[in-house]
Amino acid sequence: MRFAALALAPEARRFIPGFPPKGARLFLRPDLEISSFAEMVSGTDELVYRDQRVETLRWDGSVDLCLVRVGFGQERLAQELTTELRRTGTSHLFFGPAVTSWGDSPPAWVGARVSGDLLNAWTDIRADVEDGALKPVYRASRVPCYHPPKRGFGRWPSMHTQDQTTMFVQGCSCPGSVRRFCSQQLYYGQNRRVRTKDEIVGEVMTLPGKCIRLLDDDISRSPDYYYDVFRSLWNYKKLWTVNASTDLFGQPELISLLAKAGTRVILLNESFLDHRLFEATRSERLVKHLYRKVKYLQSRRMLVGARATLVLTPGQADDFDQAASVLRRIDLDFIELRLILEKGDAGPGLPGSARAGIRLVPATYEPMLDPSRPAWVVQQFYTIGRILNRLARRPRRAGFYTTARFLLPYSLAYRQDFLEGVASV
Repeated sequence: MRFAALALAPEARRFIPGFPPKGARLFLRPDLEISSFAEMVSGTDELVYRDQRVETLRWDGSVDLCLVRVGFGQERLAQELTTELRRTGTSHLFFGPAVTSWGDSPPAWVGARVSGDLLNAWTDIRADVEDGALKPVYRASRVPCYHPPKRGFGRWPSMHTQDQTTMFVQGCSCPGSVRRFCSQQLYYGQNRRVRTKDEIVGEVMTLPGKCIRLLDDDISRSPDYYYDVFRSLWNYKKLWTVNASTDLFGQPELISLLAKAGTRVILLNESFLDHRLFEATRSERLVKHLYRKVKYLQSRRMLVGARATLVLTPGQADDFDQAASVLRRIDLDFIELRLILEKGDAGPGLPGSARAGIRLVPATYEPMLDPSRPAWVVQQFYTIGRILNRLARRPRRAGFYTTARFLLPYSLAYRQDFLEGVASV
């Protein structure tokens, strides 16, 4: 059987014929859910991958089913696509975090859909496609089941097809403030799957590249487990990017082992900045506290990034220039900024309380940006002058290789994505 998987993209990221794909190629990675699904499609089945970021979506009558992934904020795009799919008589099925967030109240234009993880429902879906009768909704099991992403998947050379990822623990470990936007939380609830050390080592041994992104939300949630796994991975000489919460600072032995096992980038989640960024503009003591935390990790020859998700309410007036100054003083290497907007009814297609008017959006560049806009924080962080300043100082702590291999390309990629207005949520 022949299937097509479509990855949607917002207007800012959509491919325009005759022009190169928008955004930095380093971050132009194949969709992870579709990459994992591609690993399942085997034998006599064939999967055609179409990504709206690098090509114009198209299909023909030769596919048995068109699978459309819908992320948050892509509902309108999916509705437009539905019209065209129905006009051509193409059988289609929606899946993704936005689809799962609809629960039992999907928009009227939605046909067949998957509530939960597509991989856990695929056996039933394929059988129904073979019989020619799709059900209106497939409710996937909420028990996590790991499938490694297909290697070298995607449209080369437009996409960064050599990006390597893995997971040790499936399940949500996000801070409570952003948990409602986490696909793992939507798919699995409180369920978790902890992979065995032998299984992980076996997968890592098959990865040809040196750099690996660990997708686990928080390695400090189970420090003993991660200590044991990374101790076994030490000998394979891989370079890791990992995510952690502020609980990591209470685990000095784990930090030391991470550095020795090849960790080069630690991305701290919202627990590091969300409730402290604006408080730090009024507290010199807090600025020094955050600075020491960052320097502690950098002294172990690791780069430090931080994610921040700011809640903006109507009429709110924050000093974003002071916030940008705080980020400069605590000397982070990377920042990722998102916004939670609270305004009128947002309608269907948003998770949980988003139905009441909460939307998750990136902080994107706009002409004539000024300190009254949240994106000012990102603009000031990724100016050429600030990037060069960090590049000049960082080899002293992180080393020349880490600075050249990670800090330089990632800083330029973040800057390019921001200036082109294609930051993702």
